[in-house]
Amino acid sequence: MLISLNEIYASGGQLPIVTLTIDNDDIGKLNFVLANENEKLDGETYHASAFTVQMPERSGNGFSDLSFAICGVNAECYSYIMQAMESQKPTTLTLRQWHPETKDKKEELTLTVTGCQINRETAQFTASFCDMLNLEFPRLKYTAYNSPGLKYIK
Repeated sequence: MLISLNEIYASGGQLPIVTLTIDNDDIGKLNFVLANENEKLDGETYHASAFTVQMPERSGNGFSDLSFAICGVNAECYSYIMQAMESQKPTTLTLRQWHPETKDKKEELTLTVTGCQINRETAQFTASFCDMLNLEFPRLKYTAYNSPGLKYIK
């Protein structure tokens, strides 16, 4: 009698599918899935990989940077990252969760890549939410006059 891993989870039920997409308008997309096999989701192929997400430290500085590490990068990923660093367009990183049975998107988080380190085994990214201080949303630009707490951010 064969027992699959899904049958021995203590929580019962399947884990969500987690994907990571690196996107640059000049170069294109790189898609990774946290799995042992490639997945086809929403018409796109996601390459099997191992990656981690490190949450930001708790502080009052107002910046929320997340760190991502992708293990087992190949030559395609290495050349993509080198081209993205030279590109004039910003590179975004999107973390998605998918329902394991229906393959529908459950959650999505898009961040802007602010830094990258790469070696033979891993690629480490630092990604941040968009610049809220210099963004006019929808008509209001944040200044020290209408947001007095900004004068304490360095």
